[in-house]
Amino acid sequence: MDVFKKIVGKFERIVDGALAKKVGVLLLFLNFSGIIAIRVLEEKFLAYSPATGGEILVEYLHNFLFFANTFILIWLVLSGFLRKNPATIAPVVPWAFFLILLPPLIDMAKTGGDIFWSFYLLNDPLGLWRQFITVFGDLPSGIVYFGSKIVFLAAVVFSFLLVWLETKKIIKAFLSALVVYVALFFMGSFPSWVTFAYQFFHGRDVMAVSGIQVAQFFGSPRPIFGLETNTLKYAFAYHLDMVFYLFFLGLSAIAFFATSRKKFRAVIGNARLPQLVYHSGLFLVGLGLGFLAYPQNMHFNFFAFLVVPILLLSVWLAWLASVVMNDLYDSRVDAVSNPERPLQRKIFTPDGYKEAGTIFFALSLLGGLVIGVKFAIILLIYQIIACFYSAEPYRLKRFLGVATFFSAIASLLVVFLGFVLFSGADNLKFFPWRVGFLLLIALTISLPIKDLKDIAGDKKDNVWTVPVLWGENIGRIIIAAGIFVSFVLSVFFLNESKLFWWAILLGSAAFLATVSKKIKPRQVFWWVLGIVGIYGLIVAKIVFVG
Repeated sequence: MDVFKKIVGKFERIVDGALAKKVGVLLLFLNFSGIIAIRVLEEKFLAYSPATGGEILVEYLHNFLFFANTFILIWLVLSGFLRKNPATIAPVVPWAFFLILLPPLIDMAKTGGDIFWSFYLLNDPLGLWRQFITVFGDLPSGIVYFGSKIVFLAAVVFSFLLVWLETKKIIKAFLSALVVYVALFFMGSFPSWVTFAYQFFHGRDVMAVSGIQVAQFFGSPRPIFGLETNTLKYAFAYHLDMVFYLFFLGLSAIAFFATSRKKFRAVIGNARLPQLVYHSGLFLVGLGLGFLAYPQNMHFNFFAFLVVPILLLSVWLAWLASVVMNDLYDSRVDAVSNPERPLQRKIFTPDGYKEAGTIFFALSLLGGLVIGVKFAIILLIYQIIACFYSAEPYRLKRFLGVATFFSAIASLLVVFLGFVLFSGADNLKFFPWRVGFLLLIALTISLPIKDLKDIAGDKKDNVWTVPVLWGENIGRIIIAAGIFVSFVLSVFFLNESKLFWWAILLGSAAFLATVSKKIKPRQVFWWVLGIVGIYGLIVAKIVFVG
């Protein structure tokens, strides 16, 4: 008994020592990414498994998203049972990451050098229940075999020990272990549950779904807009990654909220809703132009449906990352013009805010990679331009005309993102450049509208915008004139005389909304955005639909 108490005491000191440290989310992210890279090294190089670079990337993303979702689920479960903020138990999480490396090594030791490709339970509902009550029993060869099963059970045991050592309540520890087991089983059978849900919402009998149907649902190559179809083996991982990414963002948001509601609400409140709507509109414009150029690539299936929200969320995350960067370099401006921002309210420290921005940037690229490398590259270039715009040494936002020109380029990249989804390997070969140049010119001369709310702060920080140089009253007139000219230019760039009176009418409305003293500077953007939206629908009807 004394020996047992000593062992327990030793473990308690180890756990307490680990929990006493602090680990930031960025460090967790980087450590986790490194562990996943080592896991892929084991699977693709130590175990002979020939694959192309693209297939290795799909495998990396698949491992990343599966284990990220699994760890966040368990992390939230354990923090709930321990009644602790998830941040307080974060220091033990990096040590648990090493469990990810064990299944391939165990499989190779068992088989003499091979690994089992799939670790998923693909079965009908009754079959899943049998596998649940037998603890991953009744398995066909190659499914959750040996290494994965051992590590899953080890995770359950470690979860039990952590809760018991922290609470000394055996029932709570058993319950936590049971819920962790349920979470692991859910993740191991995730494709089956998605297939069940899909069949249910299509009015089909869920109980009749077989494991073969689950494998076919995810594993059959399908046309997804203009994207190239994947090989039979990697179509399963590619399709599942789409669902995993959305699930991952949802779990991450829950974890963020549980860690700090104040920070979560600050980020949401600082997202600049008009800009989110604006970016969404640009993406939809790109999709519309892509459809007009490649109508044959419009396919209706479950995974094609998922691609659109994934890319849209990636665009939003890219915007959030650019917001963080802008806020970090605009602290003097915001102290005067935007005291409600997170840094000014001291909700984040500068380092903590920078860490949040880095995570948003990484999640944006991750979403692009899930769909294809080209999308991640476009999002990366968007972020590079955002850096040039806000950060030293360039800080292009200080220069009149240059600032809005680069903002227009960034906006055009979002349009490209939607178009390339349809064009596939053609990329921008058949992009309607008259529309592109119209957007570039119109946005360059119209985007100064966003500077109306920052006059005092920009003046203090020597940022030379239209309203800073000419004052609010004349600045409004200059900006309104640029917006009106943009409407008129659309008639000539699109070569459509039917647009003329619509351009005059709605351009005049936008002009009046911009110069009106009754509309506050922070509200002008909404008014003009609404008018532009109406005009955009009219353009689509007259020019593109006929």
